[in-house]
Order: sequence, then C-alpha cells, then structure tokens
Amino acid sequence: MTQQIEQNTRFINKFDLDKYGFYAAVPYTDAAIGFGCKKKLNSKDEENVTGIGIYMSEKTYAEQSTRKGLYITAIYGKQFSDGIQIRSKYNFNEPLDLEFRDEFFYDINTEKIYKKNKEITADDLLLYVYRKHIRTTKDFFGFILRIRLRFWRIWLPCLLKLISSTFHYLLLIISGDRYTYEFLFKEENLNGQIISSRMEGRVNKVPKPPKETEEKAATIDFFGIDVPQWPIVFYSSLHLCLLVLIKYLGIKVTQIKEFFDNNFCMVLYVIVSFWLIETVLPFILKKLIKYFSTLAFCASHKKIRV
Repeated sequence: MTQQIEQNTRFINKFDLDKYGFYAAVPYTDAAIGFGCKKKLNSKDEENVTGIGIYMSEKTYAEQSTRKGLYITAIYGKQFSDGIQIRSKYNFNEPLDLEFRDEFFYDINTEKIYKKNKEITADDLLLYVYRKHIRTTKDFFGFILRIRLRFWRIWLPCLLKLISSTFHYLLLIISGDRYTYEFLFKEENLNGQIISSRMEGRVNKVPKPPKETEEKAATIDFFGIDVPQWPIVFYSSLHLCLLVLIKYLGIKVTQIKEFFDNNFCMVLYVIVSFWLIETVLPFILKKLIKYFSTLAFCASHKKIRV
C-alpha cells in the first residue's frame, strides 16, 4: 500500500499543473493511482470550473501486464466545496463532458505514459484532454463540432420522437389504446398500466377489472356482433372519407361496384379489412412506436468522437 502511495505521488509530480493553470490537485483514495484537479475556463467566472480526473482502478492495477489503462474524465459545471455539479442541461458553447477509455496507458515499472503505443509526457496527456474538453468554446474550430452535437443531441432525437408521437396518436385514433415505450427501463405502458419492464415490481401483474359501464361503452353492436368501439368507428369513418373523396373527384367505380354487388365478396372484404384495422395495424404501430423511441434514445446518447 505504501508503495502505491509513493508511486502515485511520483505520478502526480510528473504533471506541471501550475504551469498550465491547474490547481487543487487531490490524490484519489479509492484508486490505485490517480488524482483530480481543476481549472477555470474564465478567470472572471467564480461559479463554473473544469474538473479533470485521471486514475487507475485497483482491479486494473492488479492485472498481470505492466502497462495499465488510465481512465480519464473531464467535466464542467458549478463548483462546490465537495466537488463539481454535473449539468442537467448542456450549452453547446460550453466545454464538453468527456471520458477517455483505453486510449492512455501507464507502465507501472518504467513509470512512462503512452497514448496508444506512443510514449508521451504527462503534460501532453493533460493538455490533450483539456483541448478536447474546450473545443466547443472555439468560434471557428468548434463550429462543426457544435453542429454535430446539435444534430445528434437535439435535431435527430426530436425528429424521431415526433415520428414516434405521430404513430402514438394514430394508434389512439384507430384503437383507442395509449401506448408508450421508455427505452431506458425497457418499459411498455398501455392505457396507464405498465405491461413490461426490466425493473422488477413495476409490471401490473393483476390489472384492475373494468367497470360494467366501461365494458359496455367499449363495444358497439355491428349487425348483431359486438365489436370494439374505436376500431369500428375509425373503420366506418375511413370508408366514409373514401366515399366522399371518390364522389368529389368524380372517380369511376364501375368495377368496384360490381365487386361489392357480390355478397360473398362484400363479406370477405369486410372481414379481412376490419381484421387489418383492428389487429394488424395496431400491432405494427406499437412496433413502430417502440422502434422510433429506441432510435431517439440511442441518437441522443450516441458517443461522439471529438
């Protein structure tokens, strides 16, 4: 343990922190090797500060190879006595919160630092991380990066969420079902009830029985057959709109009339088309809602190379 502490002290001393404006270097007590330090982006800003952490876990230190991976983080936010507050909302003109894995290494025998297979100095590592961290603050060189960030964090997720919401309301109009999907918890919600989730105990295994008035209101007598209210209303409205459109456009429907004059064909059409509206279309819409909700989450959390 004493050997690790001494080695960590030598590791920290490799960095000329004062020369580059870094301060408050604190050794990590929960890591084999590592420390954290701070730097102000703007000397006039008393609230916000950059925090850079460089460390090697005990597990990594115990590995057989002498060259160990360093885990490095760079965050920006309000400074408090016990640390830096992580931002809930991002301003793309402010420094980026970054993490570096499997990019920098430290040989515990030779006590040399590497970027991939290239030997570098400790100051090279520190400045490389900080320059990446503040790249979005540069008017010219950070412009393309800010556009990329807005695309992946705002524009594309909003478009995908809009598509998912469109399918959500279309499903509501067709079947009366309110279906949503939350990718983070793999959670499906149908009409206010959680029907699947990766979080134990959140699924409503025993749903509340509906009231008799609700059961009666949910169906309509359609030529002697009880059918679900929402699908049959949508089905009828859809055909009414098609009929009005055909009349308005003056489309000739001689062959269609001949088809529907045959009672057997008429019955077949009603059965198949209503089955598509009641069963197939809602199933497809739920899959699309889930798919685009997943895409929106993945896009907003995509790792972007800086």
